[in-house]
Amino acid sequence: MSRKKIRMIIVLATLSLAGLLGVQLTWLQKAYSLEEKEFNLAVNVALQHISQKILADSGLTAATPPVQQLSSSFFLAQVNAPIEAKELDTLLKKEFSKRRLEVNYEYGILNASDDTLVFGNYVPATHPKKEADNAPESSAENGMVTGKKAAGRYNFAVVFPGKTTYIFSEMTLWLYSTLALLVVVIFFAYTLLSILKEKKLSEMKENFINNMTHELQTPITNIAIASEMLRTQGNSLPPHKTERYHQIIYQENERLKAQVERVLQMAVLEKKELALRKTSTNVHQVIQDTMQSLHLRLQKRAGQVHFNLQAENAEILADSLHLTNVVYNLLDNAEKYSPQAPEIEVSTRNHQNGILISIADKGLGISKEVQQYVFDKFYRVPTGNLHNVKGFGLGLSYVKTIMEAHQGTIQLNSRENQGSRFELYFPFAS
Repeated sequence: MSRKKIRMIIVLATLSLAGLLGVQLTWLQKAYSLEEKEFNLAVNVALQHISQKILADSGLTAATPPVQQLSSSFFLAQVNAPIEAKELDTLLKKEFSKRRLEVNYEYGILNASDDTLVFGNYVPATHPKKEADNAPESSAENGMVTGKKAAGRYNFAVVFPGKTTYIFSEMTLWLYSTLALLVVVIFFAYTLLSILKEKKLSEMKENFINNMTHELQTPITNIAIASEMLRTQGNSLPPHKTERYHQIIYQENERLKAQVERVLQMAVLEKKELALRKTSTNVHQVIQDTMQSLHLRLQKRAGQVHFNLQAENAEILADSLHLTNVVYNLLDNAEKYSPQAPEIEVSTRNHQNGILISIADKGLGISKEVQQYVFDKFYRVPTGNLHNVKGFGLGLSYVKTIMEAHQGTIQLNSRENQGSRFELYFPFAS
């Protein structure tokens, strides 16, 4: 599927889910608002009935409805009449139970003249029936007695501290449907990221196959041409040309072996079959030996290598073959990604009970946007108009895997057109 079609599908699916989620949240908000109105209405009716009962028992009447909702969860009944705490407690439980308002609440009796609290009590959402028959044990302040009606005039207030939780508990179906939709959205996002990741991996694999085909075809073609010349004209060729064709066959065969070995190494790593053969290895010796392999290439390009090997203890426990491959990969990249005469600096120093190896160049560098991908398998750093950089995109992935197998780390510091510096840290064996 083309990138354009994938992008279109992603955009349409995202817009559809975003619209669906928006509609769901809108309906959830409306459902909450309706539940809240229903709750407020039930409380108002219950408190109105209680107020009328208190006024009727006292032989009083109210010119206006005594119940006011002063905030979302605070209700005040201005009855301005004698109130017995036990009777109020019983009436509240009865009226709330009748309307199935199974919610925690606090009520208080206030002095009508100055709104001071003379009695208060907390009632949980679930309580035994016998509690309705038990009078509150605490006695009121300012002369308020809970066992009989006081001569003074009082109001009462009710507060619902768990109102929001109660309303949400009444919206179970809406909450489950919203949660289910959120799960769908999360699953969609996960699927989307997986598709994009697989698409990217597919593209990198395709580039890898194209690069591998080219990299393997070139030495095979050169070997075939040199072999054909030796087969058909071997007896008539001058000795120096015969030697030259032999050298071509040998060099191209070594190049072919190296390419195949690199692919096989990654296949082993992917299967988690890497078995390190750790021995005492001198890092400085490995660096010197590896440089011999690159000496001719650097010499042809007038390249320079500056050594600053300051590590006093250069012996580590490592797999010398893989360590050599790690150093070679980094030096090889430093040479390949230097468009002019390569200038490479190799340094070592002891650091935090280990050894730090630094390999720096003054080549193309790597932009910050792609630095997070350079250690991914098959990824190759874009080189713009520079098309002579060969490779499979396996080198740095291999390097990172080997470093992790040695309990080491690798860090990259690079700026575009200003070169790159790779730092390898190998801990000493404890």
